[in-house]
Amino acid sequence: MQGKNSIKAIIWDLDGTLIYFNIDFVRARREAIKILKKNGVPKPYLSVEFSILDNVAKAREFFTTQGLSEQKVAKIIKEVDTIITKVEYEAAQKAQMVHGIDQVLEYAKAKKLKQAIFTFNTNNNAEISLKTVNLRHFFKIIVGRDNVNNLKPHPEHLIYICNQLKVTPGEVLVIGDSSRDIEAAINVGAYSIALDTKKPNFFGGEFINKADVIIEHNEIPSKIIEAIEKLL
Repeated sequence: MQGKNSIKAIIWDLDGTLIYFNIDFVRARREAIKILKKNGVPKPYLSVEFSILDNVAKAREFFTTQGLSEQKVAKIIKEVDTIITKVEYEAAQKAQMVHGIDQVLEYAKAKKLKQAIFTFNTNNNAEISLKTVNLRHFFKIIVGRDNVNNLKPHPEHLIYICNQLKVTPGEVLVIGDSSRDIEAAINVGAYSIALDTKKPNFFGGEFINKADVIIEHNEIPSKIIEAIEKLL
């Protein structure tokens, strides 16, 4: 892994970092669980208390024990993804910007930093939500769950973006509000800022405290700009 240098790019998380993506999580999880149960996954494996990713992971474990073919499993997961994408699409049209974050984006643009997004959302729904809050023009590339095989915190998600931006991970600052965002940055050797935006179910996790900087909601935008300035 190469060492860290002065930053040339910022890679942003989307939900809870740039926007409040007001998705009905309970509804989305219930829809996913309904499909998984229909395909034989026992009730004890699933819960609305788990994220959709966790429910799908539990379902995969069950399918493995049942000897389902990868093709059959992929078809079921695709069905789950389709219904979740629909719920996300509705939320994307109602997205709200995190207060003050546009000032950070303007600052980064003025400093000639490349900017990109890595998100669990689909590329299309990310595009829609950013256009809803008039932030789309700041980003050279958006990489959603439908653009890569392995999502954050797996290195592929960030490495793919670095290759597209023609920068090394050591020249990148990752800004996000979840443990997965920070873990992804650590996994590739990038700088990281963790945002505590006080949105339930976003901030927290074992890697949050390993971020280079942790910034509170009421410190946006000044403290983020200050942190970026130190990395230039």
